[in-house]
Amino acid sequence: MPQMSQENARLWLLLLIVTVALLSQNDAPGIIAAPFFGTSRLGRLRDAHQVLNSTKWGDFSPHAVVDGAPPWQAPRYLNLTGFRGADDYAWDDLAYFKDRCRQWSRHAYPPLKGADEWDHGPVPKTWQNATGTVHGRWVRRPGSVVRQARNYNLSAIAPGTNWMHSHGEWGWNVTGSHGTIVLSLLEDESDAAYEEDKEDGKPPSSWGLAREIVAVADIQDEDHSAGSFAIRLHGVHWPRQGSMLLTTTTEKFLGVFGLPHLVPGPEFYHTGQGLLNQTLGKVISKKEGSTFGGSSNPWTPVVGEEISLPLPRCEYVVYLQLHALEPEYIGKDGLDDRLMPLVDQLETELRFPTGAPSNGKPDLRMSLVAWSPDCSYYLESKGPPLFPSIEGQHLVGVKSEVLLSRTRTCVFGFAAVLMAQLWLLKMQIKESNTPSTLGRISFHTAAIMVLADGMVFGVSSAWGLSATNNFLPSLILTFAAFMSMSIGAWFLSEIYTHQEPERRRAQARANNAGTSRTSSAPAATTPSQPPPPPPPGTLPLPVTAGPARTSSPPIIIPSDQDIDAEIAANTSSGASTLPLPTGTTTITTATNPTTPQASPFASITGTLLLVGVAIFILLGISSTWPPRFRSALFHLLSFAYLSLWTPQIQRNVWRNSRRAFAWRFMIGQSVLRLAPFAYFYLRGDNILFVEPDGIVFAALVGWVWCQLVVLAVQDVLGPRVGVPAAWMPDVWEYHPLLREEGAGDMEGGSGGVGLPIGLVSSSGMQGSRESSPVTARRRSWSAGEGGGEDGGKRREREKELRRHRMVLREIDCAICTEVLEVPVVRADAKDAAAAGGLVGVFARRAYMVTPCRHIFHTKCLEGWFRYKLQCPICREELPPLKLTSHLPRPVVTGGRGGRLRKPQRASPGDFTRSRTGASPKCDQEYAFGWKFVVTMRSLAMVVGNLPEIWTSKGF
Repeated sequence: MPQMSQENARLWLLLLIVTVALLSQNDAPGIIAAPFFGTSRLGRLRDAHQVLNSTKWGDFSPHAVVDGAPPWQAPRYLNLTGFRGADDYAWDDLAYFKDRCRQWSRHAYPPLKGADEWDHGPVPKTWQNATGTVHGRWVRRPGSVVRQARNYNLSAIAPGTNWMHSHGEWGWNVTGSHGTIVLSLLEDESDAAYEEDKEDGKPPSSWGLAREIVAVADIQDEDHSAGSFAIRLHGVHWPRQGSMLLTTTTEKFLGVFGLPHLVPGPEFYHTGQGLLNQTLGKVISKKEGSTFGGSSNPWTPVVGEEISLPLPRCEYVVYLQLHALEPEYIGKDGLDDRLMPLVDQLETELRFPTGAPSNGKPDLRMSLVAWSPDCSYYLESKGPPLFPSIEGQHLVGVKSEVLLSRTRTCVFGFAAVLMAQLWLLKMQIKESNTPSTLGRISFHTAAIMVLADGMVFGVSSAWGLSATNNFLPSLILTFAAFMSMSIGAWFLSEIYTHQEPERRRAQARANNAGTSRTSSAPAATTPSQPPPPPPPGTLPLPVTAGPARTSSPPIIIPSDQDIDAEIAANTSSGASTLPLPTGTTTITTATNPTTPQASPFASITGTLLLVGVAIFILLGISSTWPPRFRSALFHLLSFAYLSLWTPQIQRNVWRNSRRAFAWRFMIGQSVLRLAPFAYFYLRGDNILFVEPDGIVFAALVGWVWCQLVVLAVQDVLGPRVGVPAAWMPDVWEYHPLLREEGAGDMEGGSGGVGLPIGLVSSSGMQGSRESSPVTARRRSWSAGEGGGEDGGKRREREKELRRHRMVLREIDCAICTEVLEVPVVRADAKDAAAAGGLVGVFARRAYMVTPCRHIFHTKCLEGWFRYKLQCPICREELPPLKLTSHLPRPVVTGGRGGRLRKPQRASPGDFTRSRTGASPKCDQEYAFGWKFVVTMRSLAMVVGNLPEIWTSKGF
């Protein structure tokens, strides 16, 4: 992986932040912003409050002028910004808006039969506290009056305000025909509520109680390439009726002061006016008495900011109607056996759970009608009766208590997933604890896992700083993510450290290739000068003599051969003042000051951190993108993250190794890392209200499954199956065909380099074979697990080898110190490849020959390779095994740095049973599919040697 210096990393991060700051479009205020309120403007707000307190129902009656109508039927307006006739807002559609509100209310919460449209009886059947989150789809309907930004004179509507971008299109303007909305409502029952006086003998009316409510609406236009926007609305909730009316409040529209005149009927006017008179008056009095609080707008529609820039935006008036709860939760009359309202009991149980039995937790459902009086259009929730239920159910969500419970469950589940990933990683670290096993692991695969865990740690840490109700779950998630990230980073550093020689060799090969290309270029040649004539009186030099050497001054070498030490000693003792002999040259060595350098892995960590920050910034910017582009970005990041096994597949092919991770680790990590995607892609009631998409999730699962299938094929049939040999570097053949020919050569590998060192002929030793202390030891090629073979079987085997033009050579294995008998093709064999037959094919699997011409037992060298890819004798670097699968696990005594026990020797029965060299105990640890894997490996070995068997049979 290329390294990046700290200076370059800081520079790239600075450039990225500057680019994002310049390209991002955000209408939120900066650090320095024009104040919404001032001393002179507080007076205007006090006047608006006086207008709210002094007006009555019917004082605001905007409609088209009718010719010849009496004066009392003329349109009437209020002296409020945005409610004046001179402002020219589209108030002609106010009657239609009120009519739509009544229609939604009658459908969502039908009144009693034969009663008034607002009479629902004394028993409530809707949620009395609307705090929660809902989401759904909306459709846009144009108003009867067309209004555009150029139709308004903002200087006349809000004098004294320096509007920004007043000549362009207004913000928050929805032009598409459909989209989605996520609405979060907050209603605090501890705040003051307004309730009208009850008349004696009459039940309380549905409009007799009013409370304050605040909502944040995130509106997304899916029909056009426009980003989503969030607005904050303030209004009134009538809990007995389940109706809510909210509006925006800006410098060009004092919506909250005129809100009582926008209600659908006079029944709600008095309670709404009484509530707003109290609450708005307290806020204005607090502003007047505050010294430093006069520049903030407590009713600002900009989310996340109290000081908003004077940007012209579309204003909104939103009407919400809660749906009645289903009879399965509250019955037909809404009362229990004690004649107590079941809705109140449900809300009390949600807020203060006692474990009381219930039929479930009802959803929070409501209908929406939003109207923009200045931009003149409507947004209506999609659902019955205008649309079938399959196309939408209006706005559906859950109460805040239910959402909080689901969030806790989801966070605890995610923390359990991270701990399970950590357990799998711990088990893999125990198995990959040697340079050889660490060398097979792809650095990029481990880096993807660490990067993902690090991003989870960053998100959970930031969330934990602001979490109040979910602090404990966020803390547990942060701890699990930190442990997974830390241990994963340590494992990544071990991989990086043990793969450092490989990177150095690759860099050296690249440098040598560049040097060879440079040296092959034609160099400018200068004509050679003839040698000078010899001095008079001397004989000429012979023809083979080289050019005469120029005289050089003598160099004094200290006795200890350490020039620097001698010079330092002479300097310290004053010897430097002594005269040097004539013609000598003082040798000085310049020592460069050593500068501390950062660890190479530190730069890799910085690169991963920079990548994570860039992804977070990209995700933040994408929040303003169109939904299609934002979804495409998320799908692309998910696809890249779940491609974590692709680098490992590439490394297996390049190094020609079957498997680096245990199957338990690969399957477990794949399932665990797919679990969060399954939650958000398959569950419609997820905590982020993301729309499910089963097709995309199926594609992601299929992609991960394809990677695991490729890894399984590499494990069974070989890492390079189906890959052209010309695309890959040459691989050393550790089981070559040995031929007795002069000094000998090896065929079938990388060319003839001679027989292995120390391999001597066993001919002439027949008489002393049994008495020799060397041959008396158990011979590994023919011996089984229980001991040696009898003389009859040995003579039969030697006869079979001679029939195939082969002889036995003997050598001691340097690992187990046992005798290794190697079959060698005789020198008089006409075709060395055809010699040996099927017996020779299996016999060659008993030994392994290294490029440095040392020979060992197959099991011995494979066990050694689990610790080092070096020759046990000369310590030369060795290439990976060809078609090497899971190597036998050596037994180590004394911990990780203990002594390696002697591995078992090979026998012909081992290769007819399996080629892994694993003991039955080791096989039990990998019992999943073991018989199938062994069968397929044996089949692959026979199929790979079919050409040799075919030739040996004479076909």
